[in-house]
Amino acid sequence: MSEKARWKRMIHAYDFAILEVEMYLDTHPRDTKALQLREDYKRKRKQLVDAYTQKFGPYIVTTDDVRGNCWTWVNDPWPWEYVRGE
Repeated sequence: MSEKARWKRMIHAYDFAILEVEMYLDTHPRDTKALQLREDYKRKRKQLVDAYTQKFGPYIVTTDDVRGNCWTWVNDPWPWEYVRGE
């Protein structure tokens, strides 16, 4: 697995954890520990995304992840330009 793929996997793990805590909060909205855990996970995810962006360029999964000039993605390699194993 490439370094880039490892970074994405770490970010995806936080995405999953955040979603799980949010589903719990749907039925336990006043659980302060869960609310704090969600905020901690979101902060750690943001740190990972910021570090990923520094190393590999913008981390874009959905249009919600686009900041600033939304057309900068065209400067990234196109799918047929990737090196095998990335």
